[in-house]
Amino acid sequence: MARTSWGAVKLEPEVVHAVRGTATLLEEMGHIVTDIEAPYEPVEYSRTYIAPSTASLLEEAARTMGRTVSADTLEPVNLKRYEYSRNLPISRAGDLQEALRKMRFRVGEATHTFDILLTPTMPIVAVPHGGIYSATNPTISAEEYVEADVAICQYTGVFNVTGQPSVSLPLAQSASGLPIGIQIVGRFGDEATLVRVARDLEEAMPWRDRRPKIRAGDSS
Repeated sequence: MARTSWGAVKLEPEVVHAVRGTATLLEEMGHIVTDIEAPYEPVEYSRTYIAPSTASLLEEAARTMGRTVSADTLEPVNLKRYEYSRNLPISRAGDLQEALRKMRFRVGEATHTFDILLTPTMPIVAVPHGGIYSATNPTISAEEYVEADVAICQYTGVFNVTGQPSVSLPLAQSASGLPIGIQIVGRFGDEATLVRVARDLEEAMPWRDRRPKIRAGDSS
């Protein structure tokens, strides 16, 4: 298996500790763990995040549901993304497809010799609701939201592009008791290995009885 970390948002110590702990556990289970360099940069994914098709897909969904695309049906940031995508030239669609093709190839080539890939789910621990990561924040522009979202989802978004099977497991906890996700990614079409590894990790590090030290609405 391979273990990797990359991105514009720096990994927080608790997340690093969680990934290392999981890698050590997998080694104890008999897996061979190897660190690899990241085959792409999050900024590459951010360039593909808002496509000319975004607006048309939203309009089609709205028609299907008998609704309109407006402030009554979309969060403030997603409405800005819709409006932004409407002004993109259709020629950008071809550039987008080529960028996605290159990303799929590079990531697939870098990981195909490994049974699984181990990464954090997010580079940071759970953040408070609102702020730059919230689609309901009316002060954030489409570009700012995309940049922030891609940075915090840098380990998960790429596999939406490649199509590789992946799963996030709450194997660790932050100091406040909130879960820290560990992502396991499989080869193309190899869900079976992914499910077996996920099962083994849940049996070794069960989370069903864990409780956070803080709860929603707790200001203490």
